[in-house]
Amino acid sequence: MKKQTRNLCIAAAAFIVLGGAYIALAGQQTEEEETVAIEELTDLDVTDLTYTNTEGTWHLTKTDDAWSYADDAACPIDSTAVQEFVDEIEEITADRKLDNPDADADYGLDAPDYTMELSDGSQTVTVTASVQDSVTYLKANDAVYATTAYLPEGLDQGLKGWIEYENIPYATEDSLTEIVWGDTTVTRVLEEETASADESEASEAYDSEDETEEEEITKWQITDASGTRTIEQDSPMDTFLNAVRNLYVLSCADYGVTDTARKQTYGADPQGQLYDRGRYRILYHHHWCFRWQRRILCDAGR
Repeated sequence: MKKQTRNLCIAAAAFIVLGGAYIALAGQQTEEEETVAIEELTDLDVTDLTYTNTEGTWHLTKTDDAWSYADDAACPIDSTAVQEFVDEIEEITADRKLDNPDADADYGLDAPDYTMELSDGSQTVTVTASVQDSVTYLKANDAVYATTAYLPEGLDQGLKGWIEYENIPYATEDSLTEIVWGDTTVTRVLEEETASADESEASEAYDSEDETEEEEITKWQITDASGTRTIEQDSPMDTFLNAVRNLYVLSCADYGVTDTARKQTYGADPQGQLYDRGRYRILYHHHWCFRWQRRILCDAGR
C-alpha cells in the first residue's frame, strides 16, 4: 500500500513538472509571437505619401478621399488601390523595438531599400526599410525596429501600378462604326434591302395588308488610294470583329506616351486606329493598344 501511494506521488510530481514546463513553453511562444506597433504610425491618417524604390520616387496626395499623382493631377489613379496600400503601411508591425540602436550602417539603413515619407497635414513621419536576409530593419524618424514580417507589396510598384483604366469596350457589329488603318478608312453603313417579288407574294399569303418587306443590311464602305467601294458583311470582317471582342487589358505598360519613338518602343504602330461610337479610340498593333483619351499605353491580350 505504501509502495502504491509512493508511485502515485511520483506520478503526480512528474505531471506537475511536465505541466509547468508546458505552461512555461506556451508562455515563451506567446511572448515570441507578440508584435509591437510602429508607434510613429499609430495615430497617423495619411493624406500625403512619397515613397522611393528601385524604380524611382513617387508622390501621391489625397484630397476629398481621392488619391492623385502629385506630378500630374490628370493621371487616372486607382484611389481604392492606393488607400489599401497606405493602410498596409500604417499597419506595419515589428517583432521588437531596438532600445539602444547602433549606427544606421549596421542595419543597412544608411542605404535603405525603401524610403517612405508620410504626412497627415500636421505631422510627417519618415520611414526607411532595409531588408537583411530574413530580418527587415525599419527606422521611423529616430526609432529603429526589427521585423520578420513582409512589407507591403505596393512598395515595389511604380506609377504604372496605381493607374486606373477602363476595360476595352465590347465591340459588336452594331457598335463598331469606323476603322482607320493607314490610308484606309472602313465605315459601317446600313442599307435597307427590299424583299424580292417572290418573297412579297409569299408574305401576302400571311399578311392581308399590301406592304413591302424591308431588311436592314450591314455593309462596309472602304476608302483608300484606289477609290471608294462598298462590300457586304463577309467572313474576313467577321474574323476581325471576333478578334476585337476578345481584346482585354492586362496591365498598364507606360503613361503619358505621346511621341512616336516611345510608341514604337512598345511595338505600337501609329497608323492603325479603331473607333467605337466616338467614345473610345484604340491604337492596335499585335497585342498592344493605346487609348488616346487618357494617354495610356496598355498591354492587352487576346
